[in-house]
Amino acid sequence: MARRVVVSLLIAGTLVLAGVGAYSHYFTPPPVPPADVPVFISPTAPPTESEQFARLAETDAVAMLAACLTNYEKEATGFRATLAKRERVAGKLHEPELIRVVGTGDVPGPDKKTAIRVRMIWDQGAKGDGNPLFLGEKKIKATLYAEGQLSNQMTIYRPEASVEVWHINPKIEMARKSSRYCITDAGMYRSMLRTYDAWKKRQEAGVLTVAYLGKRVIPEVGGRECFVVKRTCKTAEVDPFALDEQPPTDAKVIDRDGFTEVTLFIDAERRLQLGTVIRRTDGELVGEYYFRDVELVKAEFPSDTFTPAALRN
Repeated sequence: MARRVVVSLLIAGTLVLAGVGAYSHYFTPPPVPPADVPVFISPTAPPTESEQFARLAETDAVAMLAACLTNYEKEATGFRATLAKRERVAGKLHEPELIRVVGTGDVPGPDKKTAIRVRMIWDQGAKGDGNPLFLGEKKIKATLYAEGQLSNQMTIYRPEASVEVWHINPKIEMARKSSRYCITDAGMYRSMLRTYDAWKKRQEAGVLTVAYLGKRVIPEVGGRECFVVKRTCKTAEVDPFALDEQPPTDAKVIDRDGFTEVTLFIDAERRLQLGTVIRRTDGELVGEYYFRDVELVKAEFPSDTFTPAALRN
């Protein structure tokens, strides 16, 4: 009996092994060449803000200027800077000027709660060459405009004159004969807004021609690295004296004061319009304006910053 059991087990085992062999022969997958374990590589990271801004400088100057304005609104409520300028006014090219400028409240808007305040102190080139605004050779040392104060009059300080401090409307004819732009728009934000508005209107009209001239260090703005873009006008243009005015349409004024080329120097890091040069087609200078030593200010200025008494200091 025992022998029969053993024989039966041997037969069953043989059959099982035979079945396993047959299964292995028909169902085991063929050998596959080895491969490295996959490694995940994340997609290319989106461009940084600085890279995006650089692309705008190359491809869309209007969008670049919009980014400058947005950045200023986020970073500052005012500024301090040194302005080096030279400009042709009423057909006459004035001497270079060097001015310490402080400004605040120059961001316009429907719910504006601040007032424009600008103080300018001349270290070089204050006008006094017979211009009636400055009564002959009695040169100015400083000017001030504080919206809502002194009936919105501009204050002028002339330490050499018999009357040191006097007040005038910032838009009277004498003021227009002393500068291409009104003191109410002397701030950095207003300078960028002026350029943005003019270029955007030309872009919408399909007549904006801008060339990207590269990125380089500009000595006139304190050695800052800037994107340089140049606009070529189809016909001579003249900017309005103030942003709340229309540009001149008198052909004689346009012929005398008009420009056909505008070159901008945009700080690549701080996104500020630090330099502007405007010329005629023949290259003759119409105006150049360079901001350097710029300090953006978020806090309130001391209460006496924009007062007539501050001009004497």
